Amino acid sequence: MLKKESNIVFHHIPKCGGTSIVTGLVLTYYPFRFLKHRKKGFPANLNSRAASVIATQSGVNRYDFRRQLLSYFLEKNDSPFISGHYPFDRKVYDKHSENWNFITLLRDPVARWYSEYFWNRYKNHEYQKTKLSIEEYIESEQGIMNGRSFINFLSHSDRHALRPQQKEVDEAIDNLSKMRVVGCLEHMDHFKNDMQRAFGRKPLIFKRNKTPASAEQKILPDINSDLHKKVLELTAADQEIYLFSKKLIGIEQ
Repeated sequence: MLKKESNIVFHHIPKCGGTSIVTGLVLTYYPFRFLKHRKKGFPANLNSRAASVIATQSGVNRYDFRRQLLSYFLEKNDSPFISGHYPFDRKVYDKHSENWNFITLLRDPVARWYSEYFWNRYKNHEYQKTKLSIEEYIESEQGIMNGRSFINFLSHSDRHALRPQQKEVDEAIDNLSKMRVVGCLEHMDHFKNDMQRAFGRKPLIFKRNKTPASAEQKILPDINSDLHKKVLELTAADQEIYLFSKKLIGIEQ
């Protein structure tokens, strides 16, 4: 059995700086394992594309399938670090929280939504790539799902592209409060300090996965525009969760 202090599950919510965080956590807390085995030393790191393909082929909801994968890797217990776009699962947490530390990082939901659109629009591979204009994207199922990412990744909702219900927000907030460390991308010093208090060392964070959109392509709408107002409305539930996360880590409002 691996020691609890070294066991981390990082719930990587898309476009919250997670790729940079994963690199930093691996190099800070598992440098010798990484030098010896490289990526093979962390077999539980999720391949999102492959997981989505298998879920679709099996007729299983992608979030449920990833919860099952997370449960499998925690039972397998052959790597001290598990990361990827895994949704939080309360039953999994209740079973494994004595031996594993669950952490996550959030980002302002409006900035996160725009970032995910530009990533999906201009990235150089086809997985979840979109050719829709931003006006079309916000009305699409993918755009709506991206507007409630915190709900989808932090609750057990099965309504992934519908208007969030307050009970889903409350469940996500309750689950977030169970995490060993919660961070906000806009307040990385707090995250680093909290990680140091929890694990004894401050993580080294390297910026990776920069947006593929050029400055000319990545033009945000005016804050008074109808589109921006739609984004605000679409992300309202996630904003409530984000506000709680800031209070959780002591950020002044």
